[in-house]
Amino acid sequence: EAAVAGVGARMSNFLRRAVVAIGEPQPLILTKLLLALLLCVFSFACNAQDVRKKDAKNADTWSSEEYSGLRGTKEVRTAMASKGFTWITGSPADNEKLAIGKNAQFFGFVALRYQSGRSANRGMLGRAMFAVASDEQRAEMARAVMNEKAALNAWWDRRNQILAVLEEHLYTGGPIDTATLIRLGEDFALLNAEVAVHEARAYAAFEEMMSDDQANLIAKWRDDPETASSYGRAGRVDDARVDSGDRKLLEDLYAKCFSWLSGRREDNEIIPIGKPAQFFGFVAIRHKSGRGANRGDIATAFSRILNSRQRALIDRAANEQMPPLREFLEARHEFLNQLQSLRSAPALFDQSEADELARQMGRAEMAIAIIEAETYRSIRTTLSPAQLQAAMQLRGEYVVDEAQIAQLDIASRGAALSVLCSGCHGAPGGWRSGMVGPNLDGFWDRPIASEEQFDYSAALRNVSMQSSTRWTEELLDDFLANPKEFAPGTKMEFQGFLDPEDRRAIIEHLRAY
Repeated sequence: EAAVAGVGARMSNFLRRAVVAIGEPQPLILTKLLLALLLCVFSFACNAQDVRKKDAKNADTWSSEEYSGLRGTKEVRTAMASKGFTWITGSPADNEKLAIGKNAQFFGFVALRYQSGRSANRGMLGRAMFAVASDEQRAEMARAVMNEKAALNAWWDRRNQILAVLEEHLYTGGPIDTATLIRLGEDFALLNAEVAVHEARAYAAFEEMMSDDQANLIAKWRDDPETASSYGRAGRVDDARVDSGDRKLLEDLYAKCFSWLSGRREDNEIIPIGKPAQFFGFVAIRHKSGRGANRGDIATAFSRILNSRQRALIDRAANEQMPPLREFLEARHEFLNQLQSLRSAPALFDQSEADELARQMGRAEMAIAIIEAETYRSIRTTLSPAQLQAAMQLRGEYVVDEAQIAQLDIASRGAALSVLCSGCHGAPGGWRSGMVGPNLDGFWDRPIASEEQFDYSAALRNVSMQSSTRWTEELLDDFLANPKEFAPGTKMEFQGFLDPEDRRAIIEHLRAY
């Protein structure tokens, strides 16, 4: 819908320019122009509908829900229900959480994750790009980190100020200071744009110095991101020109450099379903659940807790935010064109135009945030005690209390911790097609990476060939401690259990799965 609206606006502008160019319009010429406009918009709309139908076939998968790039009212409702749930049941500290890579999200990594079926690992690809970079290329990337640091710190500060305004409304019910929020939103977006420009210049310079061997390697990794693992295992991104505390950020820049240089321009248009207005704590619950929190499942479960009037609030808000969402996406599209010029024709880059587009994005994002915050507050004030209890119980299915876990015996501990597995693998007997992890029913009795209904990564298939055909306690303990270190390139997003007792409890639980 947003894409069609954007095409319609651009075609309208073209029509006006054409009429001016030919002077007093002749009926035949004007009729042809109008027909061309209608045919173009109709064709684009049909194509968008076909894409929607194609993606709808996999609508229950994590990748489609998060990263398909669709932006109709259905997707907005899903985003709102999941964010409303996390904001209402969480705390201000949860809203501060934001993963690496969430700033300057203009370089196509989201599309890469979606296209690769999640096998594209940000850290692995960042380390691989660093491993093959020349010292001159590394110097450009290090310079970008140093140049953007002040703007990035200010960006975080503005984000915290935005959160304070929104949270004041949730917890006190006071009116939102719209003028302050719009001003903060413009600053927030301008700073984000400044960071993006520093990065785009570095990536363009990296490309300018790229050898044929590097280009061939990057193309190979794009076709199969798992092939980058042999380079990504070479070591950490460690550049003496960058402060040690900023090296994770440097790794992220290398990952975004890879996705930008290896992808298509249209890949950069795709952003996660929760963006814009990532202020409401969903990142925190994903982190606390070991990244097993499924947005679609949470949205569905929370919607069932709500009554018809509360669900209607979300429906109305989803419709209300479509106009500013279209404005955001259109401004973002034009800003992407400005970034692209830094790569293809630097002389065409217009800083003042880029700044104005950033302000437009900021104003639109704040308009969306206000609509969402007021809706979540309205829902919160009408929740009955039973509804609130059910919502907190739902949260408990994704987040474990470490202090309580430590008091449990081994069997109860394993059962409680398995909540972190169920988001991707399902509960015992609860796996369904489309889940991002394989079915664990009968796990202990079958060979490694042998569930027929699941497409395993080459990394995990290699485990069975290199070590053992079946999991042993020792192998499983190593895997659960750090899945991505044990099997670089694995699709498993879980970060690992640091506590040996937690791993022992999970292993015992899996024996009985």
